[in-house]
Amino acid sequence: MSLVFCYGSNLDAEGRDAWMRGQGHAGRPPRTAGTALLLDRRLSFERFARSRNGGVLTLSVAPGHVVDGALLEADDALLALLDRKEGHPDAYLRERTDAILPDGRLQEAWLYDVPPQRRHGHVPPTQSYLDSVRRGLAAHGLPAAALEAAAQQRPFRPAVPWMFVYGTLRAGGANAALLAGLTRHPATAAGLLHDLGAYPAMTLGPGEVAGEVVPLDPARLAALDALEQALPFGAPGGAYRRTVLRVRLADGSHLRAQVYVMDSCAAPRIPHGDWARLGDRRAAWAARPLGA
Repeated sequence: MSLVFCYGSNLDAEGRDAWMRGQGHAGRPPRTAGTALLLDRRLSFERFARSRNGGVLTLSVAPGHVVDGALLEADDALLALLDRKEGHPDAYLRERTDAILPDGRLQEAWLYDVPPQRRHGHVPPTQSYLDSVRRGLAAHGLPAAALEAAAQQRPFRPAVPWMFVYGTLRAGGANAALLAGLTRHPATAAGLLHDLGAYPAMTLGPGEVAGEVVPLDPARLAALDALEQALPFGAPGGAYRRTVLRVRLADGSHLRAQVYVMDSCAAPRIPHGDWARLGDRRAAWAARPLGA
């Protein structure tokens, strides 16, 4: 069984399943395995589709942005039908991607997108196509602001416009200057905190980590990714991985924030989950081996 990340008309079960029945599919329709998101991408309309008589959704690289969607379960027969619906490999191309689940974990999935050489610039969509995507987003409880902005070719803020920091990027930390001028809000996130001497590492798990939420500034993201040795798109393989978690503010409200985590860490745990309570570690940061 495969998972397919959907962000456009395939979110609309009514339209998608009706098309499949029209193609002779008599088996069960695809089941939704939950919501997920893609990191460092935004929605765009850069392909004309004759079947829609207008623009259809594509994905563009956009550091700091996210695309919300849902994961569909698809066996080989359903995957072949989706290939036909999306015109793979001539219109859309099916490729592997790493989707982020609501708890911050990665999930490998298939993704349909249009290669750069097959794009036409902005192509306005029809109302019927937009209505289909709107229905799909609403059915999965997903926001539609990015869709509306992309349809009008209008700039928009990242859908997750916050970053949660818990170590050397906190106020008074060795790397706090990278976030100079940004307002900080005390916050906590679910996870485990580990002590690596000059800096901490957060892993996903049943605990609580103290930190701060700051506005996400995409212009600073490259420097932050370089500091954390994190790969773009939230991909695995770096020292840290940038993901998205639900964090709690001091007033009890919640929001989604981007955060750097390690997928595994053997360093000792910090039981109370608060790096600031361990004292000033700036000297340890300055003395760390290069590359650490």
